[in-house]
Amino acid sequence: MTYLRDSDVRSDYYGQLLRAEQSSSEQDFVRSTALGKTRMIAWLVSNCNTHSHREKYVAKLKNYVKVDQFGGCAGNAKYSYSCPRNPQIYGDWCSSIPFTSAYRFYIAFENSVCRDYVSEKFYQALDRLMVPIVLRESDYLDIAPKGSYIAADQFRSPKQLAEYLHYLASNPEEYLKYFEWMKRHSVAWEIKPLLENAVCRLCRMLHENKSSTTLEKDMWTDWKKDGACVQGFASQLL
Repeated sequence: MTYLRDSDVRSDYYGQLLRAEQSSSEQDFVRSTALGKTRMIAWLVSNCNTHSHREKYVAKLKNYVKVDQFGGCAGNAKYSYSCPRNPQIYGDWCSSIPFTSAYRFYIAFENSVCRDYVSEKFYQALDRLMVPIVLRESDYLDIAPKGSYIAADQFRSPKQLAEYLHYLASNPEEYLKYFEWMKRHSVAWEIKPLLENAVCRLCRMLHENKSSTTLEKDMWTDWKKDGACVQGFASQLL
């Protein structure tokens, strides 16, 4: 039971998109909130030197679009916020930070670009009505509909990405298309129910497939197969 898509039981314990019909009042709220945003990009970051080299990409991106940086790497006490991963223990995610309603986009670059790895930052951005900007699109194809995020590797350079973000900011109806997915899905990112759901599926599988046995002799080798993690992925996009 892991987050890998080829796991016997996949556990997206950082978050999940669930099928859910959005009411007309909820649609009106999403539209008014999205259209009321006045700032471009927020980035909350505390790991300053990463395996993915995400910080190098963002440094280039800042040359072309305004990125407001929060967290331990900001170098500015005004922005020294932190957000808990587990709301069950620490409380609601970033509820006291103003960027959750003011910003159009959120940088959801992972510390490491690894096969199928998607952390809480992606789901929490979706939940807070910010369009997440991710590094590698292929890691998101099975977990989120196209048009719910923007992938940096689909652009030739940080400059081209910035130009597209400015285009969306200047064309509200185009920006609103990034919230169409919410008419048919909702975000679940509280860890406890997600883990409970995965454990229930594992238990059901054990009871229903008593005659079936799968044996992995070397799980570590399987975990690392096919170049599972890419060192310096963001640097390749510069």
